[in-house]
Amino acid sequence: MSKPDADLILTGGRITTLSTDPAVPGEVTALAVRDGKVLAIGGDAEIEALASSATRRIRLDGARVVPGLVDSHVHFVRAGRTWNDEVRWEDVYDLEDGLAALTARAQAVGPGAWIRVIGGWDEAQFRQGRGPTRDELDRACPENPVYVQMQYTYAVLNSRGWEELGIDEAAVAGSPAPGGFERDADGALTGRAAGLPLMTWFYRRLPAPDFEEQVASTAALSREFARLGMTGAVDGGGVNTGPEAYGPVYEAWRRGLLTTRVRLFKHATRQGTEAEDYAGYMRFNTPRLGDDLLRFSGIGEVLMYRTHDRIAEPADYGVEAMQETRDVLLECAAKGWTVQIHVHQREFFLKLLDLWEEIDAIHSIRDLRWGFVHAESTYVEDIERLKRLGAGVLFQSLLRLNGEGAIAVWGAERVARSPEMRDLWDAGVPIALGSDAMRVASYNPFSSLEWFLTGLTVRGTRTLDDRHLLSREEALRGYSAAAAWFTHEEDVRGPLVPGMQADLAVLSDDYFTMPVDQIHTLTSELTLLGGEVVWDSGALDVPS
Repeated sequence: MSKPDADLILTGGRITTLSTDPAVPGEVTALAVRDGKVLAIGGDAEIEALASSATRRIRLDGARVVPGLVDSHVHFVRAGRTWNDEVRWEDVYDLEDGLAALTARAQAVGPGAWIRVIGGWDEAQFRQGRGPTRDELDRACPENPVYVQMQYTYAVLNSRGWEELGIDEAAVAGSPAPGGFERDADGALTGRAAGLPLMTWFYRRLPAPDFEEQVASTAALSREFARLGMTGAVDGGGVNTGPEAYGPVYEAWRRGLLTTRVRLFKHATRQGTEAEDYAGYMRFNTPRLGDDLLRFSGIGEVLMYRTHDRIAEPADYGVEAMQETRDVLLECAAKGWTVQIHVHQREFFLKLLDLWEEIDAIHSIRDLRWGFVHAESTYVEDIERLKRLGAGVLFQSLLRLNGEGAIAVWGAERVARSPEMRDLWDAGVPIALGSDAMRVASYNPFSSLEWFLTGLTVRGTRTLDDRHLLSREEALRGYSAAAAWFTHEEDVRGPLVPGMQADLAVLSDDYFTMPVDQIHTLTSELTLLGGEVVWDSGALDVPS
């Protein structure tokens, strides 16, 4: 019987397949695609034999090809709503360049329009080692209101922004944290304010794009993911991202504007609405409802707002809070929902493990792919319990920007083994990697990969001990194929082997051989989603 013709073939490359089958090579030079899936892999001549006169051909010229990257925990939906309204500083390393970017945006949008930088950067990445002042923002954008936020640490506004939001002494007094507003030696407000409560307060006062703008913005974010070789995003919801936040991503999907496979984990709108919101999700949805592009995968990451902790801030893990958590989780288990829970503190992690074991004895969760998000305090002694529950862990590169803060709270010795990644990985605990962007981390997957390989913060401080760092292949697997397990898709997505979806990225340099401290500079020259071009830098000769 003759072999089917390929729709597309790629030849002359260094294609990393991430095959787990010893009979299937881990690297080949050529790949064939048919009907959106990998048809065959092998040598150039072998794959050329599958071509017909209608087959499209791409010559890779020795370029490195990897499976499409998947951020297993990122706030895609929330960021998509305002993406086109923001200037991003993730890959800016000089404050002067950041200020110049603000000026360029002001010139592009005209006087009076808001200019925003909302998270994803740290002042330590700048040559100057600090963020902008109000005066600098005034000079950069004299005719535009400006809001600049560094993670959830602080925000600074220029004078026009201060005036537009009507921030006076009465507004400060009525804010959720009056003491968070910085004052100078004379007691005057400086334009800077600190702390998560004030960040949320500012968001509610800033003007929001209209619905059509949010749809276009979501599509633009999807294209940006494709530029960086990302073909998948597992969305973790996000604080204050309730049911009303999903309209733009649904509409972008309906219009065929998504170039990223998005998996949604939804949580409640705010504290006090949890029971109502979850009842609605479970009444009107079923597990894994959706298609290959957009799918509702489960509940998370914030289950109960009162238990929402941070590295330096334990939350409420008392009897009442854990009973509320139990009630929701028991219903999820009974109805077959996948669950992912945000947890930083060891005390909360252990209480959740106990609770999951209790629930598993009533309704088995072993095939539901429940996962802990962040979970830095996951250690060797937890391995057998995780494996018995069929549970996994989703780790992010948070310490790339926050390592010094974690060391100040937990101490360098504890941070060095938080998590004990090598032991967990070698024991076969399911692990997927991600960023937790857009506010507290960079969305650039190559910046995250570099941290998983080096453990170094943007200041150069060591966090994870060397033995808990991953190899380049392990990190790549964690940032691509591994995510599919958590959304019940390991049989259709991930490795570039026959039968799997043809999601791949042709990289701008060789991830496996380039200097490790330069990995953050990588981009994609060509990104395919289901064999279709969703990003093309123009570096390769790509047929239309």
